[in-house]
Amino acid sequence: MTLKEVIASSLVIALGLILIIHFALFWIYGGVFIYESNKIILALETLMSIGIIGFGFERLISIYSRKTSKVETRKQTGAEKHERRQSTQPLLQEQ
Repeated sequence: MTLKEVIASSLVIALGLILIIHFALFWIYGGVFIYESNKIILALETLMSIGIIGFGFERLISIYSRKTSKVETRKQTGAEKHERRQSTQPLLQEQ
Protein backbone atom coordinates (compact mmCIF):
# COMPACT_ATOMS: atom_id res chain seq x y z
CA MET A 1 0.00 0.00 0.00
CA THR A 2 1.30 3.41 -0.91
CA LEU A 3 1.18 6.42 1.38
CA LYS A 4 -1.53 7.96 -0.80
CA GLU A 5 -3.73 4.87 -0.38
CA VAL A 6 -3.19 4.87 3.41
CA ILE A 7 -4.14 8.56 3.66
CA ALA A 8 -7.17 8.09 1.38
CA SER A 9 -8.39 5.09 3.37
CA SER A 10 -7.86 6.94 6.67
CA LEU A 11 -9.84 9.92 5.39
CA VAL A 12 -12.69 7.71 4.22
CA ILE A 13 -12.80 5.97 7.63
CA ALA A 14 -12.77 9.37 9.38
CA LEU A 15 -15.59 10.58 7.15
CA GLY A 16 -17.61 7.48 7.97
CA LEU A 17 -17.11 7.99 11.71
CA ILE A 18 -18.04 11.65 11.45
CA LEU A 19 -21.22 10.79 9.55
CA ILE A 20 -22.19 8.09 12.06
CA ILE A 21 -21.79 10.52 14.97
CA HIS A 22 -23.58 13.26 13.05
CA PHE A 23 -26.61 11.09 12.23
CA ALA A 24 -26.65 9.58 15.74
CA LEU A 25 -27.00 13.11 17.09
CA PHE A 26 -29.85 13.71 14.63
CA TRP A 27 -31.62 10.61 15.93
CA ILE A 28 -31.05 11.55 19.59
CA TYR A 29 -31.77 15.28 19.47
CA GLY A 30 -33.67 15.67 16.20
CA GLY A 31 -31.13 18.17 14.91
CA VAL A 32 -27.65 19.49 15.55
CA PHE A 33 -26.30 23.00 15.79
CA ILE A 34 -22.60 22.81 15.00
CA TYR A 35 -20.29 25.52 16.30
CA GLU A 36 -16.49 25.34 16.25
CA SER A 37 -14.70 28.09 18.17
CA ASN A 38 -11.18 26.74 17.62
CA LYS A 39 -10.04 28.04 14.23
CA ILE A 40 -7.17 25.53 13.99
CA ILE A 41 -9.52 22.56 14.36
CA LEU A 42 -11.96 24.18 11.92
CA ALA A 43 -9.14 24.62 9.39
CA LEU A 44 -8.05 20.97 9.82
CA GLU A 45 -11.62 19.74 9.37
CA THR A 46 -11.99 21.86 6.25
CA LEU A 47 -8.71 20.56 4.81
CA MET A 48 -9.76 16.97 5.57
CA SER A 49 -13.06 17.54 3.76
CA ILE A 50 -11.27 18.97 0.74
CA GLY A 51 -8.79 16.06 0.90
CA ILE A 52 -11.61 13.52 0.91
CA ILE A 53 -13.16 15.11 -2.17
CA GLY A 54 -9.75 15.30 -3.89
CA PHE A 55 -8.89 11.67 -3.18
CA GLY A 56 -12.35 10.60 -4.33
CA PHE A 57 -11.97 12.33 -7.69
CA GLU A 58 -8.39 11.08 -8.05
CA ARG A 59 -9.51 7.49 -7.45
CA LEU A 60 -12.37 7.81 -9.94
CA ILE A 61 -10.02 9.16 -12.59
CA SER A 62 -7.35 6.51 -11.95
CA ILE A 63 -9.90 3.66 -12.01
CA TYR A 64 -11.37 5.02 -15.25
CA SER A 65 -7.93 5.32 -16.86
CA ARG A 66 -7.00 1.76 -15.78
CA LYS A 67 -10.22 0.40 -17.25
CA THR A 68 -9.75 2.22 -20.55
CA SER A 69 -6.14 1.04 -20.81
CA LYS A 70 -7.27 -2.57 -20.26
CA VAL A 71 -9.87 -2.21 -23.03
CA GLU A 72 -7.22 -0.85 -25.42
CA THR A 73 -4.91 -3.74 -24.51
CA ARG A 74 -7.69 -6.22 -25.23
CA LYS A 75 -8.38 -4.56 -28.59
CA GLN A 76 -4.69 -4.76 -29.51
CA THR A 77 -4.57 -8.39 -28.46
CA GLY A 78 -7.61 -9.11 -30.62
CA ALA A 79 -5.99 -7.40 -33.60
CA GLU A 80 -2.79 -9.41 -33.06
CA LYS A 81 -4.79 -12.65 -33.01
CA HIS A 82 -6.49 -11.65 -36.27
CA GLU A 83 -3.10 -10.92 -37.87
CA ARG A 84 -1.75 -14.28 -36.72
CA ARG A 85 -4.73 -16.09 -38.20
CA GLN A 86 -4.26 -14.34 -41.52
CA SER A 87 -0.54 -15.07 -41.62
CA THR A 88 -1.05 -18.82 -40.99
CA GLN A 89 -3.92 -19.23 -43.47
CA PRO A 90 -1.75 -19.04 -46.65
CA LEU A 91 0.51 -21.75 -45.24
CA LEU A 92 -2.44 -24.02 -44.65
CA GLN A 93 -3.82 -23.37 -48.15
CA GLU A 94 -0.49 -24.25 -49.80
CA GLN A 95 -0.38 -27.67 -48.14
